Amino acid sequence: MNRLKTISFVGAGALASGLAQLLHAQGFTIAEIIARTTQPSKLRATKLARKVSASATTLPSAQLNCDLLWLAVPDASIVEVSNQLAKRSNIPPIVLHASGALSSDAISSLAARGVHTGSAHPMMTFVPGEPPSLRGAWFALEGAPQAIRAARAIAKALEARCFTIQPASKILYHAFGTMLSPMLATELQAAERIGLQAGITPRDVRRIMEPIVLRTVRNVLRNGAGNSFSGPLARGDVNTVAAHLNAISETEESLVYRALMQYATEVMPVKNSDQMKKLLRPSGTRAKKR
Repeated sequence: MNRLKTISFVGAGALASGLAQLLHAQGFTIAEIIARTTQPSKLRATKLARKVSASATTLPSAQLNCDLLWLAVPDASIVEVSNQLAKRSNIPPIVLHASGALSSDAISSLAARGVHTGSAHPMMTFVPGEPPSLRGAWFALEGAPQAIRAARAIAKALEARCFTIQPASKILYHAFGTMLSPMLATELQAAERIGLQAGITPRDVRRIMEPIVLRTVRNVLRNGAGNSFSGPLARGDVNTVAAHLNAISETEESLVYRALMQYATEVMPVKNSDQMKKLLRPSGTRAKKR
């Protein structure tokens, strides 16, 4: 796909912003940032367009003069956007969407117009305040052969890697990614709040978290979760787990702790597992909200 030079985006959220800036830095021409007609959307598109030397526009007025159009909009909007595009006389030859959960079937109205369609989702988190990077990350690809080739060329330019996925497996793939980042962040939030309840200062709590979290992640990635499992469940220390449950019983964090511990007793090398399961059985009480 050496001819792939010009890319436009529908959407101006965190994902579109990250991809557009990375591609612009690699020499791609970003032609348009296409937003909804609401004022907040147009303002976001204008801000992003300035960063990548693109034009900010809306779908009705978009020129669509690009080699590839990438839909980076919420999943619930993908079918509607593709249907609007399918009514245009000029449609880019390749259209990708960036959903992790939906397959290229979501933009079948464009395929019916002869467009090479596909989905290309980067397994990476994009959040405000952190510079985007896809170096070493993986794209999940599926769709028409020419769309996949274009996505591979983009990934290579961004120093990312690719794998193809079956359309029916997209939702499981997305659940996998959800557990790798947002749910991991949720578990760490619960841990942080318990640390604060223990009297650790806000200044210190994340500094204390960092070494053990990073070491645990490295251990799991190198050796697997079972070989990286430690603590009271691995030792079969029922009394300590009972003390934990008692200490956090009136907090929302107890729900996270209990759910993870119950899962661990089913899949991890837990000693005294029968006693642990009995201890962790729901008592019928609900955590108080703060």
